[in-house]
Amino acid sequence: LEPFPLFILLYFQLPFALIPVLTFTSLPSVMNDFANGLFWRVAGGLLILLICCINMYFVVAYVMSLNHVALYIGAAILSVVYLSFVAYLVSL
Repeated sequence: LEPFPLFILLYFQLPFALIPVLTFTSLPSVMNDFANGLFWRVAGGLLILLICCINMYFVVAYVMSLNHVALYIGAAILSVVYLSFVAYLVSL
């Protein structure tokens, strides 16, 4: 097996930076007059969703290139846990 490349870890960490930035910049209590409006919240949310989908595609493509069933199962379990946590962050 190949060593786990570091760029895969970056794919998992990116939403944990983007989602809080969008959340905090959309809060009027934090940003006062500079808070994001509805249009920018929706546009930012769609952009984050697109970036997360692209990242998940690259993770799935990498795991599939390893051709090992245990890695498929491990990646599926990790993906469900990861997506659940991202959904929790979005719901806050």
